[in-house]
Amino acid sequence: MVDTYHVWWDVRLLDVLARAGGRIVSYQVCDWVLPLPADVLLGRGHVGDGVIDFGPISAAVLAAGYQGDVEVEIFNAAVWDAPPDQTAATVVERFAAVLGG
Repeated sequence: MVDTYHVWWDVRLLDVLARAGGRIVSYQVCDWVLPLPADVLLGRGHVGDGVIDFGPISAAVLAAGYQGDVEVEIFNAAVWDAPPDQTAATVVERFAAVLGG
């Protein structure tokens, strides 16, 4: 599994993904937003709201042979409190703008 929130900062990430071959079973995206909240795991934002450069990571995941779904996994109280249709629209908009799909 490639969960961008937990691996984006690793300087070896692209090399590790290249070695993964066909073994990636899931690709999860969310952004690392600053400042981080007290509960760091709730600091996940919409793609494009934070500091993660998704282009190279997504390209490496695809080059490794991953053909599955891209899962948007946001743990963030502000996102949870937003109207569901607003959140869905933001996900669709950001997915297209940042991930190209």
